[in-house]
Amino acid sequence: ERIVYGLTQLTVSTVAVDMVINGVRQSVQFFIFSKEYEQIATRINTEVHRGVTILEGMGWYSKQPVKVITVIARKNESIKIFRIVKDVDPNAFISQSSAIGVYGEGFDVIKGK
Repeated sequence: ERIVYGLTQLTVSTVAVDMVINGVRQSVQFFIFSKEYEQIATRINTEVHRGVTILEGMGWYSKQPVKVITVIARKNESIKIFRIVKDVDPNAFISQSSAIGVYGEGFDVIKGK
């Protein structure tokens, strides 16, 4: 029983310390595949106030050209981005991943000499 209590306490402490240290700084990266890329990109830019980049791609299976929206945002902004995409194109394909070390305007300052 003491071992289970100790492991539980260790887990809770680890999560709490991580949230205190990294909670505000956590960023996410999105790749959004949609034929409605212009409308999605415009809404993310105007409603979430994040920069958006459109990449040119090609679907390997279909051999068709595709546009890929890429966005880096704060983790707490991801719900807004998902809602925008779902509202514009419920069939869009979205990949979201954690981004560690995002530097530049709107994020952390590049440190160095």
